[in-house]
Amino acid sequence: MEQSAGRLRQSTIPLYRQILEGIKQKIEAGELKTGDKLPSEQELMEHYRVSRRTVRTAVDELCSQGCLVRKQGKGTFVSRPKLHRKIVNVLSFQEACEKCGMRPAHRLLACAVRMATPEEQQQLSLGGGARVLHTQRVLTADGEPVMVENAVYPYEAYAFLQKEDLNGPLYPLLRKKGLCPAGTRTCHLEMVRADAENARLLAVPEGEPLFEMRSCLTLEDGTPVTVSDNFIVASRYAFDIP
Repeated sequence: MEQSAGRLRQSTIPLYRQILEGIKQKIEAGELKTGDKLPSEQELMEHYRVSRRTVRTAVDELCSQGCLVRKQGKGTFVSRPKLHRKIVNVLSFQEACEKCGMRPAHRLLACAVRMATPEEQQQLSLGGGARVLHTQRVLTADGEPVMVENAVYPYEAYAFLQKEDLNGPLYPLLRKKGLCPAGTRTCHLEMVRADAENARLLAVPEGEPLFEMRSCLTLEDGTPVTVSDNFIVASRYAFDIP
């Protein structure tokens, strides 16, 4: 933390913003690496010669941006970089991780056949009494849970998935059958709070902010492939809109 308190006070930019940007620059330059512990509030106050409130405001903002993470009783640490994903593109989790230099993994929790709900019948262009295949997986990046994926497929076309290993990327399995998603019919994104079940699966506190992304993916000809309802740890993920 080499930036001097004198340099802070010479600028018209608010003090907390200068501290915030200074810490971010050190993270981006690799001077502060993932997992490194930030100096204590008292140390930052003494270094920058500012009030506790100023330091806390800067750190709170960095935590809300996902750059830092507080660990109860341990301190504040540099968090893992967020996954970035363009919401206009059909990009698999595997591809999103690889673009960010992270190691993806998939863990299957459930794979079951059931009757389609009226909403699923409409979204998947199914008739009454049609069956669907429902899968639930936890997706991780560098070993850390990022997403609970709930996907529903028309059973007649995707029954083969029951015999496949779903503890891995799904798109290669679909490509072999010529059924890989190529477009998005609908995509709805909103912020929610983690309920007890999602908190347990994602290893976050109950009430943690999550993205809920509901979408319907299609083939090139518009035929529905799957509808999904995914819950994503907001502090680990960012959506880019070009």
